[in-house]
Amino acid sequence: MCVLCGEFIEQVHWTDIERKKLDTIVAGESQRERKRSRLLRTEICNDVLEFYGLTISEWNNSKFLLKSRTGKMAVIHDLGQIWFYAEKMAGMSIDPLNEHLINNLNKG
Repeated sequence: MCVLCGEFIEQVHWTDIERKKLDTIVAGESQRERKRSRLLRTEICNDVLEFYGLTISEWNNSKFLLKSRTGKMAVIHDLGQIWFYAEKMAGMSIDPLNEHLINNLNKG
């Protein structure tokens, strides 16, 4: 991990733990599968976040960058934090059952 991050991963979010082994992550082990899985989750989150004018990108295989159209940005440690920060950044509640959001997702 890059020392410039200023933090080491102390606890791994359950979404980043391999399905086969529900224990800790070993550096380099199954890296390709984990990366592919993180990118897929990022893509799915972006489908929802786009409706609220936000995007998220995977960063350094350990964090996410949440950005708004107006240039606001937040470093998110795991998927569990995305919706909290997205609501703060959007200035509104993120409702996955919003009728307009669902219609927008169905069109895409």
